[in-house]
Amino acid sequence: MDLALEHRIDTTIEHVMVSDPTPLGNDLLDPILAEIAQSSENPRDAASWITDLAKRSDKIREKALARLTERGILAADAGGQVYLSPGVSRIRRYTSPDGTITEEVQLRIKRTLFSGDIPDPRDIVIVSLASACGVFESILSQHELAQVQERIDVICRLDLIGREVAAAIRQVENLTPPPPPALPTGQIPQPAGLPLLGNVFGIAGDLCAFLLREYRQHGPIFRVRALHYSWVALVGPEANVFATQISPTHFRSWEPYHEFSAALGAHRVLLAMDGPEHLRMRRLLVKGYSPRTMESNLDLVHDITRNAIDEWPLGQPIGIQHVIQQIITEQIGMFCSGLSSEEYLDDLIYFLAMVIQMNVTKRTPKVMERLPRYRRARRRVTELYQRIMEAHQGERRRDQPLDFVDELLEASETDPQFLPETDLFANVLAPYLVGMDTSASVCAFMLYALITNPEILERMRAEVDAMYDDGPHIPEGLRALDVTRRVALETMRMYPVVPALNRTVSNSFEFAGYRVPAGAQVLLGTTVGHHLEEYFPEPDRFDIERYSRGRTEHLQPGAFAPFGVDRHRCIGSGLAELQIILTLAIIVHEADLELERPQRPLKIKRSPAAHPDDLVRMRLVRRRTH
Repeated sequence: MDLALEHRIDTTIEHVMVSDPTPLGNDLLDPILAEIAQSSENPRDAASWITDLAKRSDKIREKALARLTERGILAADAGGQVYLSPGVSRIRRYTSPDGTITEEVQLRIKRTLFSGDIPDPRDIVIVSLASACGVFESILSQHELAQVQERIDVICRLDLIGREVAAAIRQVENLTPPPPPALPTGQIPQPAGLPLLGNVFGIAGDLCAFLLREYRQHGPIFRVRALHYSWVALVGPEANVFATQISPTHFRSWEPYHEFSAALGAHRVLLAMDGPEHLRMRRLLVKGYSPRTMESNLDLVHDITRNAIDEWPLGQPIGIQHVIQQIITEQIGMFCSGLSSEEYLDDLIYFLAMVIQMNVTKRTPKVMERLPRYRRARRRVTELYQRIMEAHQGERRRDQPLDFVDELLEASETDPQFLPETDLFANVLAPYLVGMDTSASVCAFMLYALITNPEILERMRAEVDAMYDDGPHIPEGLRALDVTRRVALETMRMYPVVPALNRTVSNSFEFAGYRVPAGAQVLLGTTVGHHLEEYFPEPDRFDIERYSRGRTEHLQPGAFAPFGVDRHRCIGSGLAELQIILTLAIIVHEADLELERPQRPLKIKRSPAAHPDDLVRMRLVRRRTH
């Protein structure tokens, strides 16, 4: 339709023909125009081209979204979510490439349908396309649709290209055989389990390995149970793609995570929010979780990491996970709140781990919150929160740059109904939770992988040392760390710290031939694809070449999802990746390390997130820079 509006092609039901092969300078339209021109000796009909282009719809959509984001019409958060930019969402207008002011499309089309306004040619073809694809059934009520159906039919007859493409779409739909009826939930395959216990040992042990094994046997959907809990498991790359597509209307996170929010005394925590409120909260938090937060604190992150390394004793065993948690937690505390959390580290680790295990993974009974150790840890964490709040009051913040906590306080003061004071405790602590149970664990696994792969370590060290020769404290230098970035990606593939996600089905759907009812609990096995040979050959081998330009195995749809999928994809993924890369770059530059027991297999603890066991220790062999 776009090509026809630009007078580049003409069409009938029988053939699509090129009337002007001159490129438009448009990276979406020009390749398609060139393909149509090349097929002029064997012309194809519109239905054939539509069917062919539909196979590339994901890539076309990604390019279109990227272009709209670059033009400021859409905004994208660090987790990959896109929405109307603040300016456009307020006035519902934006500037077109030709400089004219254009009304936002859905509002514009509805105005055309419910008034006597004469639509322009582009809106005519949009109405034709929307009508053929059933869009109006989604955005209008039955009463509204009946009211404007005659008007839709009139508009659809106004333009030849609109009529022909709409007819081609209906032709494709008529030629596509209907899928077989979906089987009921009770017929979804179920792995063998123990009486009463079900699959509890598989779920409580290596969950990713359990889901991978059952995926190989049953496919992308099966049922699992543990004690009195049961889930429908959606597993593998195809499930990731499907979940991303349907999540806004079919999944919610409140049920799996509301107890976690309540344990922190909060009503609104991003993890447990859904729908428009979730999107609004993401917009509110996105600045604090963006890579820019990291880029504006590079010197701080460097100094914290280097000071920690200076305290490592030469030749003595050091627990990898704990020292990395110390570094990451201190970084987060300083650039989010300006306050050191060093003296509260052990309390933070214990408190947040217990809250997750009691209220999310259910590995620990809630009676544990009555024990003295938990109560002490909660008091200490509350004390840290109170100190952060005191440091962000009135005159103390004068002439200080705004940080993450300042942004939260401003949001709370601006709209105390949406973000009341009672919700600040959980949201102020959220970056600590994100860091010490995800970023820190990835860093620890990455350090282990480097020590056990000395050739890769030397390649990474060479590019890091070269960056330091040019000055390490600039974002451009970090983005140039190609080997380091690929080591981080391979670490997240091989050692996913969050192998699966919990969701509740809000509206029934069909997947892989089965019907999943509203109210069912779903287990999204998001990282199973990381270990599938058909996506990542020799998946048990640490191979950073997977991410080189010639292979890019991680870009296969749904195959690589270390930060989750759907609308709840980790909001801090961009910040976390930069933090992981910089922290390990500093360690590699500053220290020569070795494992305490290099022959011992890596032992992994699975709770609250996967991380190296405390017995996985290293020694500082030499300080490289002083």
